[in-house]
Amino acid sequence: MNISLIQIIEQKDNLLRERWNSSVKALQSRIDLFQSDSAIFAEIHQLMISLISIVENKDSAEQAVDAQLKPIVFRLRDLQSAHQLAAAEMVFLLFLMRDTLKEVMNDSSLAGLYEVNGRVSSGEALKQASNLMNRLGLVFFENAMRLGDEDAGQQDVLAIEYALLYERTRQIAITDRLTGLYNFGYFLDRLKEEKMRAERYHRLLSLIIFDIDHFKKYNDANGHPAGNEVLKKIAEILKAEAREVDIVARYGGEEMVIILPETSRNRAAELADRIREKVAATAFGKMDSQPLKKVTLSAGVATYPVDASNEESLIKKADSSLYVAKSQGRNQVVSFEPATKVVVTYRPSKPVNKVALVGNFNNWDKDVDLMQHQEDGSFRFVISLEPGVYHYKFVLDDNEWVIDPFNSQKSYDGMGGDNSVLKVSA
Repeated sequence: MNISLIQIIEQKDNLLRERWNSSVKALQSRIDLFQSDSAIFAEIHQLMISLISIVENKDSAEQAVDAQLKPIVFRLRDLQSAHQLAAAEMVFLLFLMRDTLKEVMNDSSLAGLYEVNGRVSSGEALKQASNLMNRLGLVFFENAMRLGDEDAGQQDVLAIEYALLYERTRQIAITDRLTGLYNFGYFLDRLKEEKMRAERYHRLLSLIIFDIDHFKKYNDANGHPAGNEVLKKIAEILKAEAREVDIVARYGGEEMVIILPETSRNRAAELADRIREKVAATAFGKMDSQPLKKVTLSAGVATYPVDASNEESLIKKADSSLYVAKSQGRNQVVSFEPATKVVVTYRPSKPVNKVALVGNFNNWDKDVDLMQHQEDGSFRFVISLEPGVYHYKFVLDDNEWVIDPFNSQKSYDGMGGDNSVLKVSA
């Protein structure tokens, strides 16, 4: 009689149940050990602090993964041996540290504390340490699967050192050595990824391109070492002002870029102008050669999809805006404006003091595009958009969200209401 593999497995259901019960009991006993043994927590906590300290006090991100981390590798092995922890439990502890660091990185209330300290920024240090915890956890897992816990010993140490070397090599491959920013190749890869994400989830994606004004003149007058110091200091300012989710890279020469996920054109321009002002107020030294006796930046801003249909076009639009900023006198920020301009009007049926235009073209931000109050009582706003389909609402006096009563085209807003639909043609 022929019997299928599925039937064989079904007949062994009791065996699976026995293994399940014994494994759950064993796991429960180990969890009870974790809860009762405060020494394990204390050692893990101190390990995490030590790792952050090593990473944060390096001169650049790639130096954070170096031979000085070897003591931490051996402390991990000592911890495993002293408490007789299985590889799976070491993975649990390392991933626990990884997730803790990620949660700290994503805590918006701490964003203002991520200041540049002349070395690796606090945010970058957290990111590097989180990446390391993830890779070390994977090493413990892979090595245990390959060798078994009883044979892992020295092989674990070698594998972990390899993981650290890999992490350092990876950082070098994507990092500009002079500024510590991401390099051009990594910028292109991430811009493509973020564009795909913005397209999938119907989000905005902004790009800022910065250029140091009269940088050749500064180099010619003061020498390339002085120019390199200017590049490094400006890179630090960009990293300090950008959010953790933003990607800051060296575009080439004296040009730097910031990719800003889920950021409107206006918000990106505000960040660019804040950076421009901070650079202009910074004392770089040897600034007599500069026309304004200070180092300044020009910047161009563009946003997907309201300004460009793909990542290549987004770069071109931001670059063309930078060119306009340069041609208009430098030390300024220019946002791209599509040729197609749309006039949006709202006529309130009751007294209203303020009306904001919100939609997927400005991330539904009610504080960005305030409509102008007209003499006839209506509110008006002119917005430049690439051809496409957009969704919008009006916000009255900061609290009442309403659709356009004079636009019959609507779409469900996902929250029990509707959005008005705006179709822009070339």
